[in-house]
Amino acid sequence: MHSDGRHMETSEKTAWLSILTNLVLVGIKAALSLASGSLAIKADAIHSLSDVISSIVMLVGIKISKRSSHGFPYGLYKVENLVALATSLLILLAGYEIAREVVFGSTVLLPDQIPLAFAGIVLTILITWRFSRYELRKGLETGSPSLIADARHIGTDMLSSIVILASLLGSAAGLHVDRYAAIVVVFFIGRAAFTVFIDAIRVLLDASLDHDSLELIRRIVVSDSRVIRINELKGRNAGRYKFVELDVCLRVRELEEGHRVAEEIKQRIKSSLENVDQVLIHFESEEKEWITLGIPLKDDLMTLSEHFGEAPFFRLVTLRRDNFSIAKDTCLKNPFTAEPKAKGMKVANWLLQQDLDIMIVCRELEGKGPGYVLGSAAVEILVLRGITADDALSKIMDKLQKSEMPIN
Repeated sequence: MHSDGRHMETSEKTAWLSILTNLVLVGIKAALSLASGSLAIKADAIHSLSDVISSIVMLVGIKISKRSSHGFPYGLYKVENLVALATSLLILLAGYEIAREVVFGSTVLLPDQIPLAFAGIVLTILITWRFSRYELRKGLETGSPSLIADARHIGTDMLSSIVILASLLGSAAGLHVDRYAAIVVVFFIGRAAFTVFIDAIRVLLDASLDHDSLELIRRIVVSDSRVIRINELKGRNAGRYKFVELDVCLRVRELEEGHRVAEEIKQRIKSSLENVDQVLIHFESEEKEWITLGIPLKDDLMTLSEHFGEAPFFRLVTLRRDNFSIAKDTCLKNPFTAEPKAKGMKVANWLLQQDLDIMIVCRELEGKGPGYVLGSAAVEILVLRGITADDALSKIMDKLQKSEMPIN
């Protein structure tokens, strides 16, 4: 089964477990309310009943979010965020209920039933704590905003149980601490509701992907030697899914080659970042005003080096594209001569960072790592033997001026 299918199946199973868990909590609290006569526990049973309704709405949202239609070509993923938004309002309602029932409501209990009520509330705390952690973990694994929101909602149920537990202890000791405990609980409930609300609103308003995700995408793209630069990078969420748009400048010769590079980048992004639904890449090839030639040199700075990766120096000559005259002529020391492995490929990538267009060598690079790196980046590789660097440069410039050599 596809990973998205597994995630959706996990989300639905967890939603059903949420409904079952809340039904169990309603049953326990209703029984405790009848046994103890506690209005607070009765109110909390009603609160848990609202959790059942919330979980049912969440399950419906998960099922609807899988569907698409001609009217919604990008899917109905945001239904999950609408459900999360509604859940945040239910959390606020729960906070109001707790404040009203615990702070202002009656907490008179039958003294001989306090131990039973205490044991029952401890049980509900254990159930809500265990399940909220489980559901939050599943929500993070599947990227489901509905599960994450519901886990926080169930967490508020645990907090309300802690408040009632405090009221039970206070009643047993003749103290009245319900009001102060409720203030603390309402604060946590409000914070959880605000977090869920803001997360849902950000997605519904097409806010950008988080900074870490965008930076990861940026690193993946620029690590490709065929990418000259990123013109624009945008991303947004819809439900648990991510949508990415890229505008890049590629070092390619043909349109088909550009499509292949874009597809490779797209697959790397999808394999590195979870729940990426679409990656849309616009690309263009750069119209350069300059042509840069590279020549591997021996220590005498005149003779072509026979070993590409071990060449001590590289001469880089920049020519003006309009008349092929020399604009810049520099000699750089090879920074990878001491590398134990893959020095040729590292040198090739380093030269691409110098904006290389033509590479002059005295040995074929075809079928080798450096040849693949340079060839994929549309660098022209010319094999010239038995001549000096100056002669090689003169020969290439003469061909360019006579239009005998096609250059991007």
